[in-house]
Amino acid sequence: MKFYILMAALVVAIAGAISYFYDHLSVRRAARREREKMLAELVSLPPVAADFSTPEGAVLCLEDTYRRRDIEASVACRDFVTEARIWLQERGHLSQQRKNEMLPEAVKAMEKSFRDGLAKGPTIDWARAKSYFLTREPFGEDAIIVNKMTLVPDGGFFSQQILVAATNNGWRIVKPLT
Repeated sequence: MKFYILMAALVVAIAGAISYFYDHLSVRRAARREREKMLAELVSLPPVAADFSTPEGAVLCLEDTYRRRDIEASVACRDFVTEARIWLQERGHLSQQRKNEMLPEAVKAMEKSFRDGLAKGPTIDWARAKSYFLTREPFGEDAIIVNKMTLVPDGGFFSQQILVAATNNGWRIVKPLT
């Protein structure tokens, strides 16, 4: 009798394990199919030129500087003045005169922080990452939010919103929002 109970328990355990692994495999397959579908949709989007004539092109220019590890070129892709103005604007308790006085130092501090972050090295292997652009959203005067999906080397995706501003030298990156 003990033998039959032991065998029944073993069969139930094996069936449970098979069910668990089948479900796990099904979930992984569904996730892979979803990634493949998303990638097919992203690849079908129109290509973007890496230049400063469009907000998306400015993002690609910045990513290219990351690939080359060129800090000076990365800095040239950014608009620290707009970033500092936005930061100061968020400090509503400051007078306009005080904001104007603080602007040059805020610009310098933001540029220094950006340079310091770049000196630490990239967080993504930009040499093998690929970016795709979705919709744009308005953001105040002469600025928009670019919605981007990036395919990273391990096959995963991450989404990002990037604030980009129109300048006298074309579009420049203000800052990532997410």
